[in-house]
Amino acid sequence: MCNCIILAAGQSSRMGYPKHTLKFSEEETFLDHIIHVYKRFVVSKIVVVVNDSVNLNFLNNDESIKIVVNRHLEFGRFYSIQLGLQEINNDLVYIQNIDNPFVNVGLLMSLQNGLDEAEFAVPVYEGGGGHPVLISPRILEQMVNDFKNNSRFDDVLKSFERKDVIVNDPYIGANINTPEDYKNYFSGLMER
Repeated sequence: MCNCIILAAGQSSRMGYPKHTLKFSEEETFLDHIIHVYKRFVVSKIVVVVNDSVNLNFLNNDESIKIVVNRHLEFGRFYSIQLGLQEINNDLVYIQNIDNPFVNVGLLMSLQNGLDEAEFAVPVYEGGGGHPVLISPRILEQMVNDFKNNSRFDDVLKSFERKDVIVNDPYIGANINTPEDYKNYFSGLMER
């Protein structure tokens, strides 16, 4: 069984408006697209971690989605991950950033199939790691309980066995944090 935590608690100060509302296509926002991909992949639960200024009540009717509010953004991204992990049973968990909406089912399958005996898997394209990251149940409880709020996710992961999963996907390294970043990937949508 797999689960997903979507990290969308940032204040999007460089973007100027919430990233989860950015258009991925004519029909979908970043958040819509990410949720649809994970549902097609058939995850058990999707946890969306947001800040207290975001209202996603429309998702409350979907039993497979849990909204968690991070009221302590000063603790950093890893605290959002910890909050999300508290909602997950002892299963595989994908950690998905809202600022990289290019996830697809093939990528998720590659990570799951490539995990082997490692404790987490990272997609790698041309030597560079990216997202999402897949963590195994063996480290879930320890990540929730054993690290301080100011820990960084990448520093915490150094304590565990990593598996690099080579993929042919240049989008794994995308981070859409500014209007310029968005324009680079989605200029066609901006012109419509």
